[in-house]
Amino acid sequence: MRYAAGPAQDDLGTGAVLVRPDGIVAWTSDHDPDPEAFERAARQWFGRR
Repeated sequence: MRYAAGPAQDDLGTGAVLVRPDGIVAWTSDHDPDPEAFERAARQWFGRR
């Protein structure tokens, strides 16, 4: 996974987004991300480390 931070061109009210390799959004969060929800989505799409 790669992490990229910066301002969004169009602020849709999300604080974090996980995008799958095929470009489909797998997970979004408001400005207070839920680490457990992110971990579940990341494991579902990318597997365990």
